[in-house]
Amino acid sequence: MRRILPWVSLLALLSLGCGSDESSPDVNAAPLTGNGTGSAGSDGAAGAGAAGAAANTGGSAGAAAIEEAPLPTSGIPLLAAQDVAKPAGTPGNLKVLDWAGFKAAVSYTFDDTNRSQIKHYPELQALGVHYSFYLITSRAESLDPIWKQAVMDGHEVANHTQSHIQTGDVATLGADTDAGDTFLKNNVGVTVYTMAAPYGTATYADVARTRYLINRGVGDGLITPNGANDPFNLNCWIPNANTPATGAGGFNAKIDAAYAAGAWQTILVHGFTDMDAAEGAYNPVDFNEFVAGVNYSKSLGDLWIDSLVNVGAYWLGAKAFNATPPTTSGDTTTWTWTLPDHFPPNKYLRVTVDGGTLVQNDKALPWDPHGYYEVALDAKSLQLMP
Repeated sequence: MRRILPWVSLLALLSLGCGSDESSPDVNAAPLTGNGTGSAGSDGAAGAGAAGAAANTGGSAGAAAIEEAPLPTSGIPLLAAQDVAKPAGTPGNLKVLDWAGFKAAVSYTFDDTNRSQIKHYPELQALGVHYSFYLITSRAESLDPIWKQAVMDGHEVANHTQSHIQTGDVATLGADTDAGDTFLKNNVGVTVYTMAAPYGTATYADVARTRYLINRGVGDGLITPNGANDPFNLNCWIPNANTPATGAGGFNAKIDAAYAAGAWQTILVHGFTDMDAAEGAYNPVDFNEFVAGVNYSKSLGDLWIDSLVNVGAYWLGAKAFNATPPTTSGDTTTWTWTLPDHFPPNKYLRVTVDGGTLVQNDKALPWDPHGYYEVALDAKSLQLMP
């Protein structure tokens, strides 16, 4: 579908000698891009004179047709709401939806490339949610083809360094981190955007700042949409050995706390209790209890369950979007933002407005009937106009 911006005034058209069979009742339309050019109606001739000058000054623009873009494929799970009416009120009141419109979020992560993770991968995949797997790349298990399959299935496979060194300076730990990164690129075929610090060693925060978007630590804590959580020492809960799904201190209780707070909980599991004797996973949990915990998370229906990179990019993208107040020229409001270094491509935010047309790259954003617009973060600019 197309939306036609109002034309310049009839007098302006006559002064330009741009004939048209149509007339416009609105002479106060704001420019689409302010690029010094204006175009006449879809059947008229272009006007690059007075209309273009108006575009530069925030005055009346030449008539321009804005195509509506197709619905994007953001990869974010859909909200449960359906057939939500497109907002038709006064343009304004843009809001970024926390956690993509879900009440809270959780990311299940796995460290150390343990064999019990590989053994249970088909069952983990059958649960229908995305995880993050952090590989120690010097381990033989890192060459297992399951990791390429995990990437194809939509999971994150990322860096737990080559050798899992606990202490050292930035240069030493950085070199080992880089070796792990190179392995993952060459053998799994991924570009790495997050890492998990071995032992949660604080020095890895400085290693990650120059390489990655996020470094997951090991200190427990909830991550809030506008909180001061450090993305280079991101909070994480490690369950005790044999932690159950239910009861105090169980998986479900951690999820309930995050859900009540509208926060993001990251969870780290190293392996499962049915591992072979040589594996030695730290704090292993019963696989059936883990599955019960994931199924409980799914049952809430309003909880975003996704990989650390996906939820983390949304969290940091929303912070970047909200960091700079919008500007207004005529009837057009414009947001611009600067993404953090090492930000993954093709990520989106979900937003709502009371009314108006949202525009990116000269195309109107389509309303998703699940109740939001999806804004491409790569574009680094967004306009709202009548």
